Amino acid sequence: MNRRIKQVWLLAILSSFLLIGLQTYWLYNSVTYSMGEMGKKNAEKAEQAIVTYQTNIGEAVKEKSHIGYVVTAYFSDYKRPVTTVCSPLDTDTIIGGVVYSKPGFSNVMQKRDTFDLRETDSNNSFDCLSTYITYQLTRFDKAHFDRFISRKLGNDFIGAEMKTGKHRLWQTRIVEPPTLFHHEMLVEVPFNPIQYQSMQMRMQVPMLPILKGMMWQMIGSLLVTIMLLLSIAYLIKVMLLQKKVDKMRSDFVHTMIHELKRPVQTLKMCVSVFSAQKTDEKNENALIMETVREESDNLTAYLAKLREVIRAEEHIPLQITSFDIHAALQNLVAVYRKNRQKEVNVSLDYQRTSDRMMGDRDLLLNVVSNLMENSVKYSGDIVNIHVACRDTGKGEVMISVSDNGIGISPDEQQRVWTKFYRSNAYPDMMQPGIGLGLSFVDMIVKAHGGRKMMQSEVSKGTRISIVIPQHS
Repeated sequence: MNRRIKQVWLLAILSSFLLIGLQTYWLYNSVTYSMGEMGKKNAEKAEQAIVTYQTNIGEAVKEKSHIGYVVTAYFSDYKRPVTTVCSPLDTDTIIGGVVYSKPGFSNVMQKRDTFDLRETDSNNSFDCLSTYITYQLTRFDKAHFDRFISRKLGNDFIGAEMKTGKHRLWQTRIVEPPTLFHHEMLVEVPFNPIQYQSMQMRMQVPMLPILKGMMWQMIGSLLVTIMLLLSIAYLIKVMLLQKKVDKMRSDFVHTMIHELKRPVQTLKMCVSVFSAQKTDEKNENALIMETVREESDNLTAYLAKLREVIRAEEHIPLQITSFDIHAALQNLVAVYRKNRQKEVNVSLDYQRTSDRMMGDRDLLLNVVSNLMENSVKYSGDIVNIHVACRDTGKGEVMISVSDNGIGISPDEQQRVWTKFYRSNAYPDMMQPGIGLGLSFVDMIVKAHGGRKMMQSEVSKGTRISIVIPQHS
């Protein structure tokens, strides 16, 4: 029982840790996904704020709209370079000296810059050219930029820094995504791609909206975890109570056996004294004394078997030795052949090449003795018992006990291994026994790491085999 309680405790604790771990992992991934979605929204907000700022700057230099700036660029939509006259307000295109849109510029700066913009689409290219011209006509003010972006983004904006790289940035990208323990993110937004300039903006990802959105998920997960912990606590409490009851039962049985041994021994001694006196064999008192002696022997045997079962439940370490199983089985066969109440025929079929066997000698012989005792008890007046011992070929020893007894019905073949269970199919329920024999067999075989098998048919007999592994 103690071993089973420990196994249940271990399974319960492992299951609770596993479930709590799965809940934590699920919540972590949910929060991470929500933070990722919030990060994407922040990136879009940052990009929109930059576009609004550049539009605002373009509006601020309208008074310089009469100034045109001539650039030559390679566009993805044109095979030849295109000369463009740009201002913050308008763009005129000249291809091969032909003006496709009448210029409205009173002053055209003849400085020509050439750019290769074929890596992006034409619309984006013209926007970049307009941004380039805007910052040719006005100076970038970092303080003004920070104030403007702060008004647009509010508390989410932490700071920004202009970056000049070796490659043009055409699309907004997230450099550092937010994490569960770091609620800031770094977004890089195209600013002036023609001059390889981008704006890196550090933004705050607020956790409160994320937690509000996941409120019901977190409450549900918390309730499940609390219910699990309460269930485990209740289970442990019940198992501790069961363990206490089991200990009380074990103590009671030990005390009962100890207290009953003294009067039983005294009774047997008195019977022996009276039996030693010379009496007529047909004397009624002599028959009574013989009956008392037999019942005293039965009671002593029951107490011994009960003690063995209790010891087996407490898992006293096995005394594993190498012993002569052939000679031991021969002795048991000789003992049961001497039964005076029934005609008992016992045969032994020993097919092993070796006489040695590894195991707890006393307990294993007790197991075989229990099986043979059941064969005698639950058979007719003529009992035929066949004991066999052989190797399985898998490093195991199999011992079988067969009889011609009343047999066991299929419905009861699993229940007979339970402590104190006695079949209702017995023709005589006054047959001595308390239902501990097969439960003891089951416990000892399991303690050896072995297995048991039963073949039985009602009115035709029973064959029970035990298989004991032989560890080198």
